Amino acid sequence: FTAVQLKKVSINNATVDELKPHPYILWKIANSIVKYREQHGLYLQIEDLKKSVLITDSIYNRITPYLEL
Repeated sequence: FTAVQLKKVSINNATVDELKPHPYILWKIANSIVKYREQHGLYLQIEDLKKSVLITDSIYNRITPYLEL
């Protein structure tokens, strides 16, 4: 058994084009993450993603292991 290192993407720096290739992050989710950051400033915690109406609890739980500040 080999541990797999996840490549995490920074929600405070990533562009839509850097987020959207992820299989769990559709274009509209990637766009929402970037637009929220542009309107409200940097994310202070990963939980701030939940403030986007497009990010449901199910999506949040699926994508957060791959994201960082």
